[in-house]
Amino acid sequence: MKLSPNLFMGILTLLLFGLPLCAQESNEKLDFSDREAIIKTTENFFIGDHTGSIKHKKLSMHEKGAYRYVSREGEYSEYVFDLESDDSDMSYKEELLSIEIYGSVALVRLRLAENSGGAHYKMFTMHKVNDAWKITTITWGTGIKP
Repeated sequence: MKLSPNLFMGILTLLLFGLPLCAQESNEKLDFSDREAIIKTTENFFIGDHTGSIKHKKLSMHEKGAYRYVSREGEYSEYVFDLESDDSDMSYKEELLSIEIYGSVALVRLRLAENSGGAHYKMFTMHKVNDAWKITTITWGTGIKP
C-alpha cells in the first residue's frame, strides 16, 4: 500500500507530537490553584464594583494599587484604589478573555460590554501577596477595536 504525502505527514505529526502526551504518567495532577484563586479575585472585584461592597474590594485589590489609563484625548491619568468607597457601577457586563500567570505575577484580560451597546477592555495586573492574589494595576482603553 502506498501512502499519500498528506497521510504520511499526518501520521508523522501524530507520532512526533502525540506520543509525548500519551507518555505522561496517568496519576500526574495539574495544579490549577493559582488560576482558581485569580478567577476568585476577579469575581470579588466585579462583585465590589457592581454592588459597592467594600469587603469584596478589599478582598481583590491591593491597598497601594492604582487605576492607570490614557484618555481618548491622549492624557495619562492614574488614581490609587479607594478601598473605602462604596461606589458601584452596574453599566456593564464583564467577560473574562484570558489569564496569563508568570510565577507570582498574572495578567487578566477582560472585555466589558456596556449596557449602551459599546465595549471596552481592561487588564488587571495581579501579584501574589502573602499567598493571596491582589489586583495591583487596572489599565483600560475605550474605543479600542478587538
